[in-house]
Amino acid sequence: MRLRKANVKRLAELIQEKRNELEENQLKAVKRIITKKRIETISQEQDYVYRQRLMTPLVTILHMIGAALSRERSFQSAWHNTGEIGRSDALAKARKRLPIGLWRGLDRWIESAIEQDYGDEARWRGHRVIGLDGTCVSMPDEKALSARYGYNNTKHGLSRFPTARMVYAFTLKTRITIAHQIDGYKVSEQELFRRMHGQMNKGDLVICDRHFAGANLYAEYQAQGLEFITPAHQRLRLERLNKVKEYSKHDCVVELPLSPKHRRENPDLPALVLVRMVRLEATVRGKKKAFWLITSLLDAKCYPLQEIKDLYRKRWTVETLIEEQKIWLGSDILRSKTAEGISKELYARIVAGNLIHWLVLKACKKHKVEPKRVSVSAATRLISHYSVRMSEASKERLRVLYEELLDKIALSVIPQRPNRLEPRLKKRDQKHYSILHTSRLQWRCENVGNA
Repeated sequence: MRLRKANVKRLAELIQEKRNELEENQLKAVKRIITKKRIETISQEQDYVYRQRLMTPLVTILHMIGAALSRERSFQSAWHNTGEIGRSDALAKARKRLPIGLWRGLDRWIESAIEQDYGDEARWRGHRVIGLDGTCVSMPDEKALSARYGYNNTKHGLSRFPTARMVYAFTLKTRITIAHQIDGYKVSEQELFRRMHGQMNKGDLVICDRHFAGANLYAEYQAQGLEFITPAHQRLRLERLNKVKEYSKHDCVVELPLSPKHRRENPDLPALVLVRMVRLEATVRGKKKAFWLITSLLDAKCYPLQEIKDLYRKRWTVETLIEEQKIWLGSDILRSKTAEGISKELYARIVAGNLIHWLVLKACKKHKVEPKRVSVSAATRLISHYSVRMSEASKERLRVLYEELLDKIALSVIPQRPNRLEPRLKKRDQKHYSILHTSRLQWRCENVGNA
C-alpha cells in the first residue's frame, strides 16, 4: 500500500511538472498580458469550475491563439510550434470543454484594459471613432455547419462550403476590435449591427459604408445615442429634401423622411430625421469621384467640414483591419466542425489580433511612433519568433527579451507610399486540378474499391 501511494504521488508530481511546462512554453511573448491569475479571475467571473487537467484553460487559450499566429493556421501546427507532438484528441476535448463565456470574458477584459490605457487616443472631439464593415467567412463542409449558416448563392450556383456573414467594429485610431457578430449568410449586415448596439457607448461615432445607410437606420442609431457618418444612397437627391440650415454650397442640414413601409414595420420610428449633408471629392481606385456624406454631427462650429471629410477618409482602415483578421490571422477559412467551435475559433483570432495591436500600442508609446505606421504582419512574425526565444530563456532574461520585442515592433515601420494603388487581381495561376464536387469520404468510397 505504501508503494502504491508513493507511485500515485510521484505520478501526480510528474503531471504537475508537465502541466507547468506546457503553461510556460505557450506564447511567452503575450504571457505578460494573459497570465494564469487573469484566466482564473475570468473563470470565477464566468462561474466556470474546472479540474486540474494536463490541458488547463491557460494552455488551451494560448494554444488556440497560437493557431491564429502560426503559418498554417491549424491547431496541430500551433502545438508543434511549442515543441510538443501528439495529443490531438486531448486538445480537441480541451477546446470543446472551454466555454464560450470564458472567451467572451477574456475579449471584454482586453478591450477594457486597452480602453483604460489608450482610450483618450481613440477619441476625436470627445467621441470614440468606430469603423464598421461586414465580410464573409468559410468553414468545413459539415452538415451541422451547413444547417446553421447556409451557403453563398453566387452567379455560378451555391458555394461549395458553408458561409457565414460577419460584422466587425474597430476603433479606428487604436485599431482594436470592440465588437463582432456572426450568423447565417442570409442574415443582413444591418441586423448583425443591431445586435451590437448594446456593446456601443452613447456618443460613439460610427463610420461605415452604404450598407448601413438609410433614414430608418439613422433613426435607430440616434435612438441608441450613436453618432454616424455614412455615404448617401446614390438615388438620394438633395434638391428634393427640405433644407433646415445651409452652411455653404456643399454643407447643409436637411430633413430626411422615413418611408411609410419602415414606419409600419416599426411604429416607434419618427416621421423624419434631421441630418447634415456634406459633399466630398475623393480618389477611389485611381478615379476621382464626388459624393455626399450624411452625418448626425449637425453643428458646423463644433464639427468643421474639413475634419468630417478627413475622418471619413480614414474609414479605409477598416478594410485593412479585416484583411488582417482574414489573411494574417486565418479567419477567412475556419477549421472547427461545430457552430460552437466556430464561435470559439473566431474569438481566439480576434483576441490574437487585439493582443498584437496592444503590443503595437505599447511599442509605439515607448518609441513615440504612430500605430498606423507599424507593420502588423511584421509584428505577428516577431511575436512568434520571440515566443520561442522566451520559452528557452531564464526569468532574468525574459524582461530584456520583452523590451527587445517592443523595440523591434516599433522599428517595423511601413514606408510612406503616397498614391500607391494595387489591383485586386491574381498574377499567378493556381494548380490546374479539377474541382472535387463531392465529399472526400464519398470520393474514397467510390474510388478506393476500383483502384
